[in-house]
Amino acid sequence: MRAGIQQRDGRNMSTTLITEDAIHGADLTALVRDHLGDPEADITELAVEVIPHATGSLATRGLHRVSGSTTTGARWSFVAKSISSIRHSPGLSIIPEGFREIAVATFPWRADLDAYLRPAVLPAGFRLPVVHRVDDLGDDRILMWLEDIEQVSGAWDPARFDEAAGLLGRLAALNPAPEGSVSESLHLYADGPVINGMLPMLRDPAVWTHPLVAAAVDPALRDDLLALGERVPALLDAMDRLPHTFGHGDACPQNLLVPADGSARFVAIDWSWPGPLPIGHDLCQLLVGEAHAGRMEPDQLPALHEAILAAYAAQADADPRAVRFGYEGSLALRCAWIALPLERLGDEATPELHDLFRKRAGLARFITDLGLGLTENCGPWT
Repeated sequence: MRAGIQQRDGRNMSTTLITEDAIHGADLTALVRDHLGDPEADITELAVEVIPHATGSLATRGLHRVSGSTTTGARWSFVAKSISSIRHSPGLSIIPEGFREIAVATFPWRADLDAYLRPAVLPAGFRLPVVHRVDDLGDDRILMWLEDIEQVSGAWDPARFDEAAGLLGRLAALNPAPEGSVSESLHLYADGPVINGMLPMLRDPAVWTHPLVAAAVDPALRDDLLALGERVPALLDAMDRLPHTFGHGDACPQNLLVPADGSARFVAIDWSWPGPLPIGHDLCQLLVGEAHAGRMEPDQLPALHEAILAAYAAQADADPRAVRFGYEGSLALRCAWIALPLERLGDEATPELHDLFRKRAGLARFITDLGLGLTENCGPWT
């Protein structure tokens, strides 16, 4: 029995439980019975809530909280995450046409699921969410039914950042890549979206005269970003000479959940960028996650940068110089081009949006300065 069905984002929902294009008539009764360990459980109440998530992921098609109760009053809840090949993604249109075929062929859209099914060696303090079920919807579309994790409230403080960085360093130490490994993911990203999409956008004078950008950036930022873009090949070559490890790939605070039940220090979700990564790579998203969300002032970045670098290096079992170079190089190659929220240029220019551009312009300047400093002296990795 399914009664009292509702969808909390305001749209109607049929009894086939269709939300966006991901949840299609799933057999929730069997899922709930298995989860509760009650073979007789029947659903009496069910609700679906859209979970806000970053729109930048080409593979994520939907994220929902599916919850309810049974006839006996037992409560249950899952996170339903739908992923698919990027050939199904509306975001494919932003990729230059000549690069779309290789992007579809090479983009690791299953990376998060594969990390759950074949996990890395995790340090004490990290765990993965429970995967309750995986539904293959066909046509390179998958629906994951994941543990719904209740999190502690409150913003991240310096101690939490340090703890996360130390565990990411330990994760790297436990999962070294074979000697001579290079990051295919980093090369594909730099040689594809960066060179063919992001840098051409940054060369467009109209971007820099837009009121949201012009009011936020310093006069030299455009030239400095483009100068950094010219040095991408040399920086990639230097990064290839670093030790590589297997890591998270997107270890921002939003993906390191702090469970209220104390079952771990962090539950690591949304793994990406599969394959070897330069030592220190996971720190780049740890630094920028809160800044991207507009929850960090630019003048907070230098102290956080040095603190998480020290905490990671203390656990990474690697040359600290290599850790710094891998971290700062990854930061430049991945994050410099998207530091400004150019995807918001068409939005209403509210005071809040102006403030976001101000903060993100500070982030862009910080990353660009680090990147230019690296490319002037690639040290022992040239």
